[in-house]
Amino acid sequence: MPRIAILGAGVVGRRTAIALRTRDTSDSIAAVGGDMLPGELPNEIVLISHTRPSKPWGDVEVGRGWPHPAATDANIVVLATESAHQPALAKQLLRGGTHVVTTADNPDDIDRLWALDPVARDSGATLVVGAAYSPGVSTLLASYLARGLDSVTTISTAQFGTGGPACAREHHRAMGSAATEVHHGSLRASRGGSGRELVWFPDPVGAADCYRAALADPFLLHQAFPSVDRIESRQAATRRDRLTARLPMLRPPHAEGLIGAVWAEVRGVVNGKVEHRAMAATAAQATGAAAMAAAFCRELGGERGIRTGAQSAATCENVMPLLQYISNDVRLWAYDGSQIVTTPSDNRPIHAARKWQIASENVVFSTFSGC
Repeated sequence: MPRIAILGAGVVGRRTAIALRTRDTSDSIAAVGGDMLPGELPNEIVLISHTRPSKPWGDVEVGRGWPHPAATDANIVVLATESAHQPALAKQLLRGGTHVVTTADNPDDIDRLWALDPVARDSGATLVVGAAYSPGVSTLLASYLARGLDSVTTISTAQFGTGGPACAREHHRAMGSAATEVHHGSLRASRGGSGRELVWFPDPVGAADCYRAALADPFLLHQAFPSVDRIESRQAATRRDRLTARLPMLRPPHAEGLIGAVWAEVRGVVNGKVEHRAMAATAAQATGAAAMAAAFCRELGGERGIRTGAQSAATCENVMPLLQYISNDVRLWAYDGSQIVTTPSDNRPIHAARKWQIASENVVFSTFSGC
């Protein structure tokens, strides 16, 4: 039976522990996976913190210090620390044959983690890169939509909100840094804070101006879909966010983060016909990240598992179990009648969606039977 250790007792680490403990001891887990029973995941979860004293936290043990014996004995370790610390920790754990689920969202750290693919393969372990809200849920939605098309020409994602202090600092940094996008099948840099587009997220978020930023979605989606001509990602921001992006944060971030949303759209061809398809997810950013990390823990601990080496939500061959798992904590939306229109005032593209509907199992999970 798998033993899971979570390194990092911040917002995402705590919520991942709760998601694993509450979900996997409930009757709903049997329906999510289809071939697993509630008792098969996990009967012991340890949350490890550098700073918090050892104390019980609900029915989850909170340990202190690193290296911690719980991590040494674990089959799966979730890294919910600061993004910059995760590549070195992942390398250390992978060398011992431990499966690692990372929640990093900084593009440079994502690149360093992806470069650990040979280390993971040599040890027969799986390294999950970018198991968060964005990347993570955003790239999962994009991958799901793309796999339902015969050919894909464009993949676009966008995100709204932050999931706690570390996430807010990363989003602030991203707006002032160079953005990476895929143009004509190759990665290229663009200026952060440029390329304003109005994205219509589902309620309660609604419409938001989104801009290029240093986001990891294009890199991870490019690994999964190298032949796609254009892959881009944007981040919601106000005018003040853009003006102060290269300065220290002027206001302290919200301790837990507020409502967040991610949006994905793909354009391509099905049966010789051009189609646009869009999906979105709404939840507190930390809740979405925790759901994604917990979903990967469940897959790694199951009989199916995930192939060894570096993987992400975009590269997983079977995305359905992940989608079904996160749908318990994240509200999924499907766009009904997606259309791309242009505002007459400044010719800014307005991306789908005034007609979102909640993505029930009948609407989404059976829509693209070829996924």
